[in-house]
Amino acid sequence: MLKAFTPYSNLWKTTRTWFDSHDKWLNGAWEDLDAAELDEVFESCTKSINWVFRIFRDKDQPKIFQIAEKMKAGIDAFKPIVPVAVALRKDGMKERHWDNLSAKVGKDIRPDEEFTLQKVIDKGMVKFTDICEEVGE
Repeated sequence: MLKAFTPYSNLWKTTRTWFDSHDKWLNGAWEDLDAAELDEVFESCTKSINWVFRIFRDKDQPKIFQIAEKMKAGIDAFKPIVPVAVALRKDGMKERHWDNLSAKVGKDIRPDEEFTLQKVIDKGMVKFTDICEEVGE
């Protein structure tokens, strides 16, 4: 019985973890964003949803599969954001690094009191992942 219920449980837990974490990451205060936790939760959700997706793909439960498919798509879509968040939230990021980053990408990307990961995304920083990683190092 436990084995049969595990995919449903994992789908529920992963969905709950993802929605709680994803909203906090995107809209929470920049200084509260824990990049190591983001990376760890993202990897955990990715592994779990990939396993659940494979299980339900082979079952005759189209509604459950649609949920798994939608969750997988949402998690996969976040993948390019992870390295940017990790690079820009390194402890060593100082004002000079933000100045350097802003100069390299041609727009002001310095954090202010309203700065969030969503603002990083909105400013198009995902297309500058290499630069973010370079400056973050």
